[in-house]
Amino acid sequence: MLVALACLVHICAHAGSTEAPSAHTTRLKQLKEAETGLLEAQSRTYPDDKAKRAVLNSKYGALALVRSMVADGDGAVTAFNRMPDEDVPATKSEFDSINHAIAEDAIAAIVREAKKTQVVVLNEAHHVPMHRAFAMKLARELKKAGYTYLACEAFSMYDDFPLQKQYVGEKAGILTKESTYANFLRDTMQDQWKFVSYEPVDGPRESGMAKNLVQKIFRQDPKAKVFIYVGYSHAYEFPIAETDDDKSKMAAQLKRLTGINPLTVDQTAMYEHVDTKRESNLYKAALAKMKQEKPFVLKSDSQHYLKLGINNKLVDMQVIYPAYSNSPATGRASWLTTLAGFTARDIPKELLPATGRRLIYAYHKQEPADGVPADVVIVEAGKAVPKLMLPPGEFRFAFED
Repeated sequence: MLVALACLVHICAHAGSTEAPSAHTTRLKQLKEAETGLLEAQSRTYPDDKAKRAVLNSKYGALALVRSMVADGDGAVTAFNRMPDEDVPATKSEFDSINHAIAEDAIAAIVREAKKTQVVVLNEAHHVPMHRAFAMKLARELKKAGYTYLACEAFSMYDDFPLQKQYVGEKAGILTKESTYANFLRDTMQDQWKFVSYEPVDGPRESGMAKNLVQKIFRQDPKAKVFIYVGYSHAYEFPIAETDDDKSKMAAQLKRLTGINPLTVDQTAMYEHVDTKRESNLYKAALAKMKQEKPFVLKSDSQHYLKLGINNKLVDMQVIYPAYSNSPATGRASWLTTLAGFTARDIPKELLPATGRRLIYAYHKQEPADGVPADVVIVEAGKAVPKLMLPPGEFRFAFED
């Protein structure tokens, strides 16, 4: 997609010299299109409420995804939360279970349990980049524990050899264009993981995913230790899979096809929301009781892992996130430092806007022109200037108005 003529795009090298414009610095344009699309959808007339909800939900979801791509985490969660959500009241026994539980570092607990099996399935909310920072940190430890394959739902279904060129390009996948996801993959490339795409082109999706994993990994390497990174319910083990086209999910289908009991982990239910009304009361109770600074899991006095606000049969473990506030020092979410381990860096002064809203991109200097940026951030004239949050390396910069 080319930048509109009204969009001014420059690429500035690390040393300050100017390079050719990039056709890939188009995220601000996409954000504006998503904002406009939502406004247009809100002003339309619909035949009934069901039709209206369907269209608006798709627009909220699209806006949430684009906001996550421009590092507007709060905006992404806010947009996604405009979609209705079932409120399942918590029971007294669930609150009691929190009071009798102990908290444990989530990474340490998952790795310990991962050593008992050969498959770990971790899910994410696609509009929450923080989940990818956790996946990055977990992958480092799983590699030390003997895991070697990383299978990502986000990889393009048409790419049988993802990341073969040893960098994260724009065509690697839709979700991998988000900077935290790209940094996660760069980190795993350094650790020499074997990458696997498994999204089916056609047929039943859940069983198709599982069959592709069997064909690409387990048929050649039955003892393979595999980290599978998925979205939402693909990590669910319940309902149990019985046929290719039943209502079961990928993790359940994989268990049916391989006989391997995977370690399944949810991280999509228990994290901070901008609107605290959308936070589970169980989440609030867990934070108040445990007062943890890192993602954690809860273990009951009978040594079972608690799963709050979801069916206990769906997954084996659940990650609970502390409330990460924005850092006054960086103007960015504090998890970028404490969880992801990125370093704050000033935006070059010559890139700051005199008026209006501008998107700043930071690209790894050694990567080709179609490399995914290591960070993007919105800067608005007259407002406090946020920092770039970057992994190690040298960078070239871009801006888009």
